[in-house]
Amino acid sequence: MTEQAPQVEGQAQAPEATGQAPEQNNVQKAWYDGAPEEVVGYIQNKKWDNPLKAVEGYRNLEKFQGVPPEQIIKLPKDMTEQGAMDEIYNRLGRPESADKYEIKLPEGVPVDQGRIQAMAQVAHASGLNPKQLNALAEADAQYQSAVMQEISKQQQVELDGLKKEWGNAFGEREELARRFVSKNLPEGIDKQAMLTAIENAIGTANMLKMFANAGYGLKEHSIPDASGDRPYGYTKEQAISDKKQMMDEIKGDNTRLGNYNKGIGADIEKMKRLNAIIAGQA
Repeated sequence: MTEQAPQVEGQAQAPEATGQAPEQNNVQKAWYDGAPEEVVGYIQNKKWDNPLKAVEGYRNLEKFQGVPPEQIIKLPKDMTEQGAMDEIYNRLGRPESADKYEIKLPEGVPVDQGRIQAMAQVAHASGLNPKQLNALAEADAQYQSAVMQEISKQQQVELDGLKKEWGNAFGEREELARRFVSKNLPEGIDKQAMLTAIENAIGTANMLKMFANAGYGLKEHSIPDASGDRPYGYTKEQAISDKKQMMDEIKGDNTRLGNYNKGIGADIEKMKRLNAIIAGQA
């Protein structure tokens, strides 16, 4: 029998003695072995030589984001492109279409449905959510209400001033204005809306004066005579105008002028009547 040489301490054993293949002893596998090539390349670029570095990198990413991935919104490269912001608007709560908005204004705030619908169209195109549109609609309605109240106060001030100016003739002239409107505004339109627009544009007093003068123009013009009869709606302003016209006519007629200077003739009585109206005594 051949005697086996004794093994020296620290001497490497043959691979067969350890039960392992030669390459298993000499090559250490990377922790990401078996991953797809693109993943391997990504890990190598990040220099994650062990799994703990990858985990730490992900933790830092979450801290940086501050929210879970499903709560992250990515902006488009060109936000001006048609429809580029639609997905973002929808995720922020914009309804499917403009008619899906439910606008609820506080009690007592006037509602203009046509204006609300127009605002909803603009709001949807601009990406507003229902809460934003409600806030905008409420502020707009309150502003409009304040404006209308101020206009109403101003109209009342003008009306009171006109009543004082016209005195006893106010009722007559107001009726003439009403008759003119009724007779001359075209049919098939919203007459009240038209009158409101005119009143807002030129003021209450100017509107009533304009329509009253137009209404008076529909009548046969005549100067009050000595009998005391006063044409319906005849006013101080018209008396002043007729007095001036009458004086011009008298000055152009030597005979009438002579009689007038002597205090005789029909012109004297007419002039007295005109002066009485101008002085507010008739």
